[in-house]
Amino acid sequence: GTSGGPLLPEQPAAASGGSTAGKYSTIPSAKRRFFGRVRMGIYKFLQMEPDIVKGDIEGEFVQGFFAKSIVKVKGGERIKGCEFAECLTKEKRTSRWLDFKAASDLLASAFRYDASDVPRDLPQVKVIRAYAKKVDKMQKAISEGDVAKVQQLYQGAKNDLANFCPMVELAPITSEDYTHEWDTLPEVWCQGQFCVS
Repeated sequence: GTSGGPLLPEQPAAASGGSTAGKYSTIPSAKRRFFGRVRMGIYKFLQMEPDIVKGDIEGEFVQGFFAKSIVKVKGGERIKGCEFAECLTKEKRTSRWLDFKAASDLLASAFRYDASDVPRDLPQVKVIRAYAKKVDKMQKAISEGDVAKVQQLYQGAKNDLANFCPMVELAPITSEDYTHEWDTLPEVWCQGQFCVS
């Protein structure tokens, strides 16, 4: 091309494919979809720390993290277009932990810079899955009343989380980001008339 001319024609090419495609599409989309849920999960995870340090594994924050308290599907609502007697939705619930586990894994898997990257081989996926294993073991230790094991697993999991955050462009776990609740719905970003979620 001519020197000094506009670079506009070349910009769409970068977003249309090749090794940089994921950086332009997958990552911003994943951040909008999962940042709220992941931040809320980190906030609720860190909220457990004072109770765990004191050895109070029956505390409200500890129990609340694992309780199936989030309604994913309301029960008893008519299913559109269904003509049978049992056409009512069944309530489906999840816990903050299970929601966080899913959202953080999806977020980690989206941070690929090449479409050929295998998610399980990515460093941030390995870190968040190591974290998840510790938290699952921690949940089991809580049900068994093993305070020392819960405390040990919590510290290990917290270290994994501290390593994970910068890998997916989240603030460090010491940040004020994790001192309050988050809206867990996907963000909608608009530029002029064009909106994406």
